[in-house]
Amino acid sequence: MRPQFDCDGARLVLRSLFLSDLHLGSAASRAEAFLEFLNAVEAERIYLVGDIFELWSGARLYWSGAQTAVLAELQARMAAGSRVIYLPGNHDLQQDAAEFARRHGFEQMAAHRHQTAAGEQYLVLHGDQFDLPLLRWQVLTRFGARLDGWLHGVDRAIARWLGRPLRPGGWMVRGFHMLVLLGNRHEDRLSRHAREQGCHGIICGHFHLAALNRRNGVTYANCGDWVHSQTALAECPEGRLRLMRWSSDTGAMQELACA
Repeated sequence: MRPQFDCDGARLVLRSLFLSDLHLGSAASRAEAFLEFLNAVEAERIYLVGDIFELWSGARLYWSGAQTAVLAELQARMAAGSRVIYLPGNHDLQQDAAEFARRHGFEQMAAHRHQTAAGEQYLVLHGDQFDLPLLRWQVLTRFGARLDGWLHGVDRAIARWLGRPLRPGGWMVRGFHMLVLLGNRHEDRLSRHAREQGCHGIICGHFHLAALNRRNGVTYANCGDWVHSQTALAECPEGRLRLMRWSSDTGAMQELACA
């Protein structure tokens, strides 16, 4: 069994925290759970690795007090000395995202080369940059945002019919993401690019499928998301990467993998 870290009391201290695909503003976003997680950790650097906000996709906007509280907490972390680095994804219109980042005080860049405490170099980007050209059309992103919302609605209806909750993400949503992943082979593209850039690995998001493994001779790390999996990638003070999952039921984090 993977270790669990009880976060009652003192916060878990990290060197860096990598988060992606919160989709704040969508009906499926788990802002309350993310805020619980954020209040359980401290980090010198917080990387927002794309698709953090669902503000520009054209889908219906759902904004709650919890989502406002997430923004306030990130700004409080900056005031306390943490860096918050925002790397836009395919749901972020670049010009609007840059203005949003400036207005809230986030550092903003398309990609970043992160050096761990152990001296290893990781390329950090959302990951949509290596999609097939067809999948990068903005119209498909807008369609995908609406489709994702519809699939979540179907999964919620199935859960009500069964009288019990489905696994995180539901059957239809997770199946859709797996289907696109198999057709896109993005893990191979991203890991090969990191190796060509002379990096030890790559840290990304985009496909809502958390991972921390070796591929093409480098480390492939996907942060997962806060719609389906409630996962994040953490760099511990000594420089090791850990893939973590937050449970709102237990108020604890489970380590899924370590590199």
